[in-house]
Amino acid sequence: MSEHKERLGIYGGAFSPIHYGHINASRAFLDSGLIDKLLVVPTSIPPHKDLTGEATPHQRFEMTRLGFSDCDYYQNGRLEVCDWELTQEGKSFTVYTLEHFSSPERELYFLIGSDKLFNIDKWYRIEDILRLADIVLIRREDDSEMYARLTEKIDLLRQRYGARIHEIYAPSVMMSSTELREMLRNGADISGLAPDSVIKYIEDNKLYR
Repeated sequence: MSEHKERLGIYGGAFSPIHYGHINASRAFLDSGLIDKLLVVPTSIPPHKDLTGEATPHQRFEMTRLGFSDCDYYQNGRLEVCDWELTQEGKSFTVYTLEHFSSPERELYFLIGSDKLFNIDKWYRIEDILRLADIVLIRREDDSEMYARLTEKIDLLRQRYGARIHEIYAPSVMMSSTELREMLRNGADISGLAPDSVIKYIEDNKLYR
């Protein structure tokens, strides 16, 4: 009888700030049945983004924790907001996180969106990333042209790297953290786009002014 390996999901990002798109994606990942547990891992220093002057890493971590605090998966322990990248020096490269959580008793599943999939082969040590983890693509769009491009990219990654890629779907929230920050700078109301606890934290700490 074969021993069951823990199926651990990893969802990384800046989460500056976290919003319902992130929360819906996390829930869809757990609902998919692909994983037993999900770690949401806010980055310390994102390799491909400049967050200078934005919320600090620890503020982003606290917003992420608050954002999931009412989620049933968080409350039953199947979703954890993890501070591992915040404890590391230098840029938060995905491969380092996957190496840290890799184990012979564990299978890793790494969640990404369509925009990141198109550029994933430019990531640092992509061969090792695709060796260490299955890629789980979260799809939100209903666009035949986009789907054709995604299918082509998935086929290329499978042929070139032997990538193991799964697709799941989540309810669409047509909002990015970049757009949310711009709204906040302009004094717009973001009610309904992020949890109330996150909005209160942003207001109390005067973030994204």
